[in-house]
Order: sequence, then C-alpha cells, then structure tokens
Amino acid sequence: MKELALILALVFGLVAIGQIPLRCMPHRRRELDVTRARRRLEAMPRTLVVLACLTLILVGRGAANAQDQPKPSDAAEAKELGLTLSGTPEYTEGKYGTRHTTDILYVPFVVDWSVTDRFDLSLTLPYLREHGRDIIATIGGGVVRTPLGRHASTGRARTEEGLGDMLLEAGYVLLKEKDLRPEVRGFAEIKFPTADSRRGLGTGAFDEAIGLGVEKKFAKWTPSLEVRYVFVGSPHGTSLDNSVGWSAELAYDATSWLRLSSRLEGATAVVRHEPGPLDLRIVAEMKVSDRVKLKAGALKGLSNGSPNFGVLVGFEVSF
Repeated sequence: MKELALILALVFGLVAIGQIPLRCMPHRRRELDVTRARRRLEAMPRTLVVLACLTLILVGRGAANAQDQPKPSDAAEAKELGLTLSGTPEYTEGKYGTRHTTDILYVPFVVDWSVTDRFDLSLTLPYLREHGRDIIATIGGGVVRTPLGRHASTGRARTEEGLGDMLLEAGYVLLKEKDLRPEVRGFAEIKFPTADSRRGLGTGAFDEAIGLGVEKKFAKWTPSLEVRYVFVGSPHGTSLDNSVGWSAELAYDATSWLRLSSRLEGATAVVRHEPGPLDLRIVAEMKVSDRVKLKAGALKGLSNGSPNFGVLVGFEVSF
C-alpha cells in the first residue's frame, strides 16, 4: 500500500499548499500571489477528482495484488521487468481552424510499466517543434489554437521548440477478457504544464482526464473503443471548455509479425466556435523480435480542427 500512502500524501500536500498564509509578504507581491493561489484553488477540485481516481486504481491494485503476484512456477515470467520504452515521432501539417498553415513535430518518449497484469503506469515526456504564424498548444490530447493575444497570428512565420507537456497515466483492468466478455480498462491522466506557455507551446495550466476503454479479440481481428472526459485548465485571462474525447480502432493481425490498424479519433472543441479535432490514422506495426517492434503510419484530418495530413514512425522496446 506504499503507492496509496504516496497519493494521499500528495493530496494533503496540495491542500496544505493552498492554505499557506501570505501575511509576511510585501503588499504588491501578496496581491499577485493571492491571485495565483485563487486560480490554483479553482482548478483544485478537478485535480482532486483525478487523484481520487488514481487512489481508487491503486486500492484496487492492492486488493488484487495477491492474485497478480507471480507463482514459483512462473519463474520465467517473473524475470520480466514489465517495462516498455517507446518513441513515435509524428509530423503534421495543417491550419487547425486558422488561416495559416502550421507545421508540428511532436516527439514523445514514453515509459510504460506493467506493475501487474491488471495495473499499469505510463509517463510521457515529449519534445515539440512548431513552425508557422500560429503557434498551437496541445490540450487534453487534442491540438487547438492558443487563444492568448500574444500568440495570435503574426506577420511572418516563426519557429518555437522545446519540452512539451508531461503526461502521467495510471490504468487498471476492471474486467479481464473471457469468452464473449471484452476487456474493460479504466484510466486517469494528469498533464503537467512543463511546456513553455510564454512561447505558446502549452497553456501553462494542468489538464486532467478520466476514461474507459473496451477491447475484444476475435481471431485475427481486435476492435476497441475508448472514451475520456478532459478537465481543461484555463490560462489566466482565458476561458477554455472541458472536452469529451473518443476513439474507435480496428486492428488486424496479418501475420505473426505484422499488425495493421485503423483508428478514428475525435474530441469536442475547447474553444467556443472553433471546430473540434477529428482524424483517421492507419498504422503498420512490425515485430522485429520478441522485445522490439517498429511502426509507421499516416493520418488524415477530417475536420478544420485537425491537421491536413501527417506521418509517423516509431519503435518499442520491452524489458
């Protein structure tokens, strides 16, 4: 239950931070810090909701820990660390609801840890490079135009690059696949504002998401559905709407080493009167060895809130 204690400590720590008195600070600085504190407290309820979901996931993991522990007869499986390192650079080009084209290179480095056969953790640390008159911010898994005045369209194209927003996700398999029953997995995600909001690469605010995924394998075919609700953090001076995202995927195991998949993904817009993203992705994944996989694919935007097109390549290494 160490993970549960850590989460609870984090919750109480956030509450304590919000209660720190500011009387000892200078008047002007105190007013500024009070304003910042109020914004943080306003966003705190949704953060606590997601942390509560993470806590429930960890509690469920603790309850099922006994049955998930490897048995002596599973010595070979016990040697596996359950870690997966992956990177899938993605290049996209589009107007994203604006009048000008923006090129985006998104390079996520992901560490997945399968703690048990039910419970998993994922950490994503991306690099971001954009070129165009409009610099686009990544919000809640979708790409929308940053509504801040200083990041609005300029007279000439410019390039901004740097660290993107870090993502932390925890998932738990609520129901395992059995006979005609599909696998059902719940998850919670927090986006940390590590991207530079002054250059438009992020909003500078936390985003939180909770969701549910369903998957069922039929011989060589594997359909899956996922839905998520994103609590979108609004930067100072703006108001962004929460978003509902969804995806539907169909995968086909052509051979023992080749998997083909198509994925339709969309979300509601976070900026009023702006189109929401909707795109179609087609990916081929090749199994090079028991531990190494390579992938390549393309995407096509189906709405004005998505890129016109994109390409991606990637790798995955298991330990």
